[in-house]
Amino acid sequence: MIVAWKYRTSFDNAFQSFEKLTKFHKSAGADWMNMFITTGADNASFITAVGFESMKAYGKMDDMWNSPDSGMDKMMADNLSDTHLIETYTLNRMVGNMEEGEEHSNEVYSNFIFECDDADAVKDSHEHDWKYYKEGGCTGIDIHRINGGDYASNNTFWFSARFKSMEDLGANWDRMGETSYGKDLAEYHSKIKILKNFNGRSLKFERFK
Repeated sequence: MIVAWKYRTSFDNAFQSFEKLTKFHKSAGADWMNMFITTGADNASFITAVGFESMKAYGKMDDMWNSPDSGMDKMMADNLSDTHLIETYTLNRMVGNMEEGEEHSNEVYSNFIFECDDADAVKDSHEHDWKYYKEGGCTGIDIHRINGGDYASNNTFWFSARFKSMEDLGANWDRMGETSYGKDLAEYHSKIKILKNFNGRSLKFERFK
């Protein structure tokens, strides 16, 4: 599972915070940590995402952070005072082909947060989306359930398509207009309500395991 924080701050503070937090999350048992900057919804905000083996592993990290002698609040005080938190959420993958260990800095992601009452249709959509996105240069698609904050429903999902560059992402969308993608997925798309759409560029990535 993944826990992620979206926030606004300066570039300098984002990078300083990342360096401090990588040491903590490594010691707390996290698998990896990634930082993105976004365009689109919540434009120019940052996302720090941390991968864990399970909710139990995430809970262990949270207990460590909030223990009386952790010192984390003091260590991060200056950074947090210059940070405005937008939202916090957790992601649990339903279906996908972005295997663990493939995440790299400088890759970009096209992201959609959406609602759908038909979870089976969401899961089945991966095969159809992958057919078109792969032909457009996409290197992987994951669909997650998203929870936390404004996303308290079990019927809220996160779609993420990965590309090697923003140029490749743009070329994919140029190409989509020349295919039957919209027609072929029209029935499925009629079932979903998009809440947010944004692109994310990976700025820093660390793998711990």
